[in-house]
Amino acid sequence: MRSQLAFRMVVSLGLVACGGAAGDDDTTATVTRVALPQALGGAMFANPDAYPTIPVHVAVDATGGEPPGVTVAVDGQTIAALPDAAGTGWVAQVPIAALADGDHALVATSGAVSAAAQLVIGRAGVQYTQISVDGNAGTPRLHRAGDRLFLTWTDRSATARVAWKQEIDGAGRRVGDKVALAGGPGRNDVLYARTALGSATIGVVYQEAGGPYRSFFTIVALDGTTQLAPVALDPPDRFGSHSGDVVFTGDGYDVVWRTNDGMGSSDVRWLHAAEAATSLTTAPLIAAARGDGAPHAGFDPFTNVSVRRLGDASLVAFVRYRHDAALDLDLPRCQLATIRAGAVVSTELVDAGGGFFWDDDCRVLDDGTGPVVARAGKDLTSSEDNPRAVMFLTRVPLAPSRGAGAVSVSAPETRSEPTLVATAAAPILAWSDARSYADDLSTGEVELYAAPLGADLVTAPNVGFAHTHFIESTADIRGAALGTNAMLVWIDERHGGTILDPRPEVYLETAWQ
Repeated sequence: MRSQLAFRMVVSLGLVACGGAAGDDDTTATVTRVALPQALGGAMFANPDAYPTIPVHVAVDATGGEPPGVTVAVDGQTIAALPDAAGTGWVAQVPIAALADGDHALVATSGAVSAAAQLVIGRAGVQYTQISVDGNAGTPRLHRAGDRLFLTWTDRSATARVAWKQEIDGAGRRVGDKVALAGGPGRNDVLYARTALGSATIGVVYQEAGGPYRSFFTIVALDGTTQLAPVALDPPDRFGSHSGDVVFTGDGYDVVWRTNDGMGSSDVRWLHAAEAATSLTTAPLIAAARGDGAPHAGFDPFTNVSVRRLGDASLVAFVRYRHDAALDLDLPRCQLATIRAGAVVSTELVDAGGGFFWDDDCRVLDDGTGPVVARAGKDLTSSEDNPRAVMFLTRVPLAPSRGAGAVSVSAPETRSEPTLVATAAAPILAWSDARSYADDLSTGEVELYAAPLGADLVTAPNVGFAHTHFIESTADIRGAALGTNAMLVWIDERHGGTILDPRPEVYLETAWQ
């Protein structure tokens, strides 16, 4: 493999020096296809402030030998592509720091075949909704389906607050018209809508106003046609609470949400619905309830819940208070409930790293190989005046010792809201991060960070997006793969940015590798 790689590098470099001539090598192939797997709909987005140089990957199909070299040109500047580390494609390191914001023609060429895309440059991300036009936006999600990318979110661009679906390209630009998934004129406002893409439908768990919320689930075709009419999830004697999640399992949807009794006691509930369902045939179950402190106690009013599937088991992650006998204190701790055959079969404490931790966040994600639990918490025995929030990741099933896992991110101040995007290369971890407050309290921001994640669950060098502005724990970061890249979406507050004056807008960015 090493000699073949060296040969391909020499050929590639030689082409640039010789103006692209193939020479007298009779083994030069005939190129049949050139593609740019990081582009979608003929477009890609890059931020030079975050990535002064971007790795542009090129796929080449050829017959009869090695491709006759590969180049990538942007605005007339040509860069030689070299074989990638996996030996399955080519990559060109393209400098973009000097490029102006806007569209730039990017062309990859091998032999007589080329592939072109618009490289859209932007140093402030892609603003998708505007507070003055769309009102407050919420719960953005990205879904990749073959060569199509869908964004879902809520806003008040219609006469009522609606959950929308819109196809977009690889630079975050609209393709066609948006479609309503829930809500609309004459209906109650849809405040939040969490979505999952199935094989031919979208599962939507959404919330309307009412104590503080009322939760519903519906299944909608891609054209917006309702398949499963909205089903009220909360029992008549209870109300909906903050958060919810839904995941496609291959044959249907696992749904989680929270309820409360109006008196401060809340729980986490779960159900499964077949994708083809026109009615629910199984009753919801309680995945986790408030306890009496021996050892489990209750939940904070704002508690994130998430769900993923592992084989025949549904995994539900949440933070619930748990009594620590050594400290004689209830601590918020990351926990994972496993549901199998319609019953909770176990609830485990996720305490990778050990010690006495105050957990701020707990989510079950997926790195492309299976579920991973991400946990962010502060060590109560830390010697720091303001203990940092350390992010741990651990694979599921959890190790019997409960100590398996890795410190994935550790920096001053707090971090939370992790999301994982499985890509054609390493998965990309993205999260909200307040480390800039450690540099200057007066100018600090809660910002978006991202990094490739190694097989050891440790991040590569962290990349910050300085243009972002979050209210802590409200960014709701999500993403989808674009080849080796991840397009990220979140709720930004740069035009408001305080609890008293929130102006949530949907923004997008691309994390490169």
